[in-house]
Amino acid sequence: MNKTQPTAAPTDTATTDHAPPPAHGNRRLAHWFVTAPRKPLFWIVVLAIVLRLPGLGWGLPASDGWDDDGVAPRNFLVGLALTYVPGSFFTYPPLHMLWLTLLNLPVVGIALAHAPAYSQQAVIGTFIHVPYMTSFAFTARALSLLMSVSTVLLVNRLTSLVAGPLAGLLAAAACALDGGLVYYGQVTNLDGPYLFWAVLSLWAWMRFLIAGDLRSLRWAALSAAAAIATKDQAYAVFLLTLPASFLLSLALDPAARRRFPALVLPMLRWAAISLGLLLLVDGAITNPSGFARRMAFLRGPASQDYMAYTADITGRVRLMADMIAHFPRFYPAVTALLAVAGLVLMWRSTRAQPALRVAGLVPLLAALSFTLFFNMLALRTDNRFLLPQSLFIAPYIGLGCAWLLGLRRPALRLAAQAGLAGLAATALWSCAGLDAAMLNDPRYDAERWMAAHVQPGDAVEAYGRNAFLPRLPQNAHLTRLDTIALKRRNPLPGVTESIAPFAQIEERKPRFLIVPNFWARDYLPHSADTGSQWGLKTPRVLQDSQNSTQEGAFLGELFGNKLPYRLAQEARYAPFLPAPQGYESLGQTIFIFERIPESAAQAQQPAPQAD
Repeated sequence: MNKTQPTAAPTDTATTDHAPPPAHGNRRLAHWFVTAPRKPLFWIVVLAIVLRLPGLGWGLPASDGWDDDGVAPRNFLVGLALTYVPGSFFTYPPLHMLWLTLLNLPVVGIALAHAPAYSQQAVIGTFIHVPYMTSFAFTARALSLLMSVSTVLLVNRLTSLVAGPLAGLLAAAACALDGGLVYYGQVTNLDGPYLFWAVLSLWAWMRFLIAGDLRSLRWAALSAAAAIATKDQAYAVFLLTLPASFLLSLALDPAARRRFPALVLPMLRWAAISLGLLLLVDGAITNPSGFARRMAFLRGPASQDYMAYTADITGRVRLMADMIAHFPRFYPAVTALLAVAGLVLMWRSTRAQPALRVAGLVPLLAALSFTLFFNMLALRTDNRFLLPQSLFIAPYIGLGCAWLLGLRRPALRLAAQAGLAGLAATALWSCAGLDAAMLNDPRYDAERWMAAHVQPGDAVEAYGRNAFLPRLPQNAHLTRLDTIALKRRNPLPGVTESIAPFAQIEERKPRFLIVPNFWARDYLPHSADTGSQWGLKTPRVLQDSQNSTQEGAFLGELFGNKLPYRLAQEARYAPFLPAPQGYESLGQTIFIFERIPESAAQAQQPAPQAD
């Protein structure tokens, strides 16, 4: 364990009237290029960056993105505006939308300059074109990558603080190879960004617990507010963690008790400042009615409609069991043993260092807090809702690995090195599977097929949301059908949005139908599930889809070969690396149906099977 106490960053006491000569900066840069590659952390960062690069161009150029529930390219400008329009609200808080808006201001300005008018319809019609949307998406994904890699560095600092530099390096390596962080580090979802702020807050809070540093207290408070202002569920990281660790500090650390009287007022002051800033940024002060509506929405449909477990002890036990079962989506399964060993080692080695012991418990408390106050209440175990726990156990993984590498017997140490290398290779293999799923997305295959077979002027009918559709051929007559109201859809250039009844397809007679499996499967009857269903429930949104007669009847006839259409192409993911699990945007099948010529007397193909 690291026995040294953290100290405040040194400040320069001398001043000068002249800036250092440019050559000095050049020498420092040259020195960095020479020395940085000699440090293991440099190569961990390089690995993290490389694993997060494929997503930057995933599905681009395009006028929308394939990252389901992402905020770019479509939602960040709208989300920022709706936060502050009286009475309106957006699903997510506005802080990350603000960063994206600032970064994209030049492109926004260019798009506005090319808009034929400044009406809402004219501006939207200009912005949705491919060059602007592609720029927005690329910028947002690059920012996600930057924040994800920064999170890796923060975990290194956080772990080194209580367990030494070797454990810090190994914890950073674990984060670099965390499958969930690899995915959310290259898409525009808010999960990666809010966890960056959360980890920054926890690192500062640990420094505060160890040394009572008021500057660390300030950063902990402001970063916690930033995390919640990025995504609301971040509250669950701190709700138990901060008060429990502070009380433990007072109970176990005599130095903390002596500092307590001098810390009361600063803690109250920074708590008030952070809360005030959070309410200001969130629109609670400038748009109280919209903020109240957003809170009601989050407590109601946004959470209640998606619960996948029963709201009783049985459902919560099943939720915990599934959390354990989903662990290999983030790390190799045996890594859990390393995390447990690391926690035990941390506890045992800090007997004489109560401040370090309490600080070392902060990541564990954060994982427990999020489980209790989010997972157990939202009753969901989606990958993004287990990502926090995967990050917060990384310090203990690093500590467990460091202990194995420090074994005194050469034979044991060599065996440990070989075992850890195997674990790292397994994790890398899984992460490569995520990247391969992006590079080999089935929608690319669907696009290639359409480019070869769709003729100019052909009528093409597509279904479902943009995030699950391939890019549609612009030389065709494109229509998208859905029962969702037109004003709630994200329009695509060159695509006519329609709410015509599905059953009237014989009146429309499009030549091609583009059917994403992700959209179709919720409306089709499901085969009997042989798995145990104890503790599970069907989410309300899925119940509504299954009870929808219009889509269900149409798809039943289409997939049952009762309509004059044949399956012309089935773009299905064929993994040559481990197939990712739990990511709705990856590996989705696309069915393309072609109308059978009326004069042809050919037999129908066997009915395709939706997943």
